[in-house]
Amino acid sequence: MRILLLENTYSLALSITNFLTTLGHDVNHFDGRVDFLEMIRSGPYDLFLLDLNASNDISTDCIKGIVKIFPQNPIILLSTTHDLNVIETALELGCSDYIKKPFEFKELELKIRQFNKNIFPIKSSLISLSQNYAYDTDTSSLYYKGLIQAFTKKEKTLLALFMLNRNKFITEEQISLALWNNPFGESATIRSHISRLRKKLKENFIQTYRQEGYMWEDRAHL
Repeated sequence: MRILLLENTYSLALSITNFLTTLGHDVNHFDGRVDFLEMIRSGPYDLFLLDLNASNDISTDCIKGIVKIFPQNPIILLSTTHDLNVIETALELGCSDYIKKPFEFKELELKIRQFNKNIFPIKSSLISLSQNYAYDTDTSSLYYKGLIQAFTKKEKTLLALFMLNRNKFITEEQISLALWNNPFGESATIRSHISRLRKKLKENFIQTYRQEGYMWEDRAHL
C-alpha cells in the first residue's frame, strides 16, 4: 500500500516509516509545515495516517480535502487527545478510525491490515481497464499494449484521480482540488484539461454527464 503519514515528531515518524516499510508498504512522510493538499497531490495514496497535533487545529480542511479527492480511502488518526468531542468531529468529517498515542506498532499493523482487504482487492498492482489498457497502482503508470504512456504532471494527477474513482462520478470541485488546491477552478479550464487527457487516450474511457461531472468507465468487460 502507498501510505501518506502526517506526523510532526520526526523520531516517531521515522520509526513508523521503518516499521511499515518492513511490512512492504510505501510510506511518504510530511509534517505540518507543508501545505497538506499539496501532499495529497503527490499521491495517489491508498491510506492516510494523520497526527491531529501536526497542525494548530483538528486539520478540518485536510480531512475534508482527502475525503473530497479520495472518498473511498481510509483515514486513520494518530491522537494524543482525550477529548472525545474532537475525535467524534474527526470521524464525522470522514475519518475511518483512530489510534491513541502512545500505541504499539502491532496495533497500527492490525488496523492497516484490516483496511487493506478492501482497498485494492486484486493481488496484482495492475488494474485491467480494457483489452489494451492497464494501470499500475504502484507506479501510477498507464500502459497501452504493454507500453508505458507519457503524460504531463497535471495529466498524471487527473488520471490518478480517475483511477481511484473508476466508474464513479467526479465533480469539477474534486478535479479543481486535485489540480490546483482550490475547489473553485474555472469550468472552461477543467474542460480543457479533460480534453487534453482524452486526446492522449486511444479509447473513450472518460464520459461527461451534464450537471453531474465526469466518469471514467472501464471497458475491460465490454
